Amino acid sequence: MPLGKRWPLAAVAVAALALAVPDTAHACTTSTTNTSLGSHSSYTLATDVQQSSGSAGLQCDILLAALTTHYVGLRVDASTFTLSGPGGSTIGYIASLTPNGTPLTVGNFQNLSSLSLVSLFSGTSSSIPIYIRTSPTPGLRAGTYSGHLDLRWYYSVCSLGVALCLSYSSSPGFVRPVPLITPINWGAGTAVRVNVELVVENDCIITAPDLDFGSAPLVGSFNPVTRTILIRCSAGSAYTVGLDEGDHPGGGVRRMANGGDFLAYEIYRSASSPDRWGPNGSARRSSDDADNNAGIYDSVTTQGFTYRAEIAPGQPNPPPGSYSDTIRIDVDF
Repeated sequence: MPLGKRWPLAAVAVAALALAVPDTAHACTTSTTNTSLGSHSSYTLATDVQQSSGSAGLQCDILLAALTTHYVGLRVDASTFTLSGPGGSTIGYIASLTPNGTPLTVGNFQNLSSLSLVSLFSGTSSSIPIYIRTSPTPGLRAGTYSGHLDLRWYYSVCSLGVALCLSYSSSPGFVRPVPLITPINWGAGTAVRVNVELVVENDCIITAPDLDFGSAPLVGSFNPVTRTILIRCSAGSAYTVGLDEGDHPGGGVRRMANGGDFLAYEIYRSASSPDRWGPNGSARRSSDDADNNAGIYDSVTTQGFTYRAEIAPGQPNPPPGSYSDTIRIDVDF
């Protein structure tokens, strides 16, 4: 066959390759990102690790050019690896590129080029993910805690091509190596910041023993009973304590019930006070006026609130039986 008859076939092959190549380049981008660890009780954070993930600031719309080598590198420029909050409180954390992985450290360069691009850019919108986990920290004040990592990304990833790469998306100064001749020049890279935030919520641990008046044949035979409610709350948080009206209030007093019968009683603000302990306003008790350890807010010290409960005198004797009620304690910061 004459040589000239092969030219149209070659032209068709080139045209087919041209049709297979995307007509726009797919670039890598970097951006400041935010990772939230959510909101948690100060007592949960004292004992439990909190974990979350977000974007590490490098996103690539990757093309898997089969015969192309891709380069990705990372260095942490700066971070204290702590979240800072109210009153100088801090929470330490660890950052890694995989769940529970090797911690990132300042100044350490990682060459990630050997990893599969599909696994490396597995985060949202083809981004490289970063994983954050906190260290258990007691005595935290409520509020917002924040910190950051300054990362520097180096990359040269195919942005146009199919079998062979026709164009690369590269970080500033990156020079691809010539095999066996020149080394990689990673260049200046691109700096990004990853902001990390966590919210610490006020919380309390409450110990409230049951109140038992015992047994008596007549209303007037019951003796007053004193009990102490123990409360400890998040560091730095003054609070007030209220007692609700119970499940069966009536006539402005609390009542225990036995079916459709009632036995009125009341709860007072101390062992000797004539003032009723209630749910609102001045009827509440302040942590600054606790009977034990008033005004100490270090999340460790417990405040004690002693009260007196009495069966209301002068009421008719109800039918014999077991009478009960439930009182709910609320703490307001």
